[in-house]
Amino acid sequence: MPPIKESDLTVIIKTKEVLVKIYKTIVIVEISEGIKISYENGIKVFERLKSILGDQPWVYISNRVNSYSLDPNDYRYFNEIETLRGIGVIQYEESIKTASELEKMFIQKPFKTFNDLNSAIEWGLTKIET
Repeated sequence: MPPIKESDLTVIIKTKEVLVKIYKTIVIVEISEGIKISYENGIKVFERLKSILGDQPWVYISNRVNSYSLDPNDYRYFNEIETLRGIGVIQYEESIKTASELEKMFIQKPFKTFNDLNSAIEWGLTKIET
């Protein structure tokens, strides 16, 4: 049985760059194919997340189903979000593992990589509970 149900889905945010699904305190993000994601094109989504989630703790899960690029320096902005309890990355390709190891160096929050979505969600739920 999956750790969260579709009935837990509270909000969907969709732009040309990103699809965000909010399941109460678990935020699952899928970046569109070929996008270069950055602070500049992602800040509006995070401002929206902040207004939706308020002061409740939450976990960010990057479901990397597409190929895209990002500047790991932009991860420093995640460190400033007090209510963010952790970042999970689901990697479907070996090349993503290398990128994830690099990204991990820029994060001061719990950061973990996974091979499947359910494992990432289960880990995320433990970060919310602590």
